[in-house]
Amino acid sequence: MIPTGLRTAGVLVAVAICAWIGYETVRAGNDIPAPGVAEATHLSGGSASDKRIDGKSWSLDYDSATMSADGTTAEIEGIHQGVINRNGKPYMHVQARHITANLAINDFRVVGPVTFTEIGGDGRTLVTDGAHYIGASHTLELANRVTVRAGPLAVVVDHATIDFSSGDTTLGRIVGTM
Repeated sequence: MIPTGLRTAGVLVAVAICAWIGYETVRAGNDIPAPGVAEATHLSGGSASDKRIDGKSWSLDYDSATMSADGTTAEIEGIHQGVINRNGKPYMHVQARHITANLAINDFRVVGPVTFTEIGGDGRTLVTDGAHYIGASHTLELANRVTVRAGPLAVVVDHATIDFSSGDTTLGRIVGTM
């Protein structure tokens, strides 16, 4: 038979061990630091691009870019060697002051002056003040006035749309004055 004093001491030690285990379980993980606040990434000079399932969609050489913390959007400045592909091959050069790219949905918006120059073909040049490239439909929407040049000829239209899948270009009404 175990003496009462020893039994009481054993119970107290068991209670103390259970209390310590309970305390440590409750406060487990408190010493792990909280995750830091994600910050945007700033880049000076470089290249950005995006792909569709069937291949490279577009690429841009730029002066500076700011990527969101999650890497899905980018504010890109000073685009001087942009290329939009058609069927995986370069189709148009892009020069622009500012582009906002959404890499998650494969599209970009151009704010301010922009020039698109066809590679090969007729060598058409389209100059406007904004554009929206929609990666899902592989189209370029030029909603503002567009000056279209092909060789020595030039025409101004109120809008234009280019379908990169088919190569079709749809021009809006001709804008002219006398």
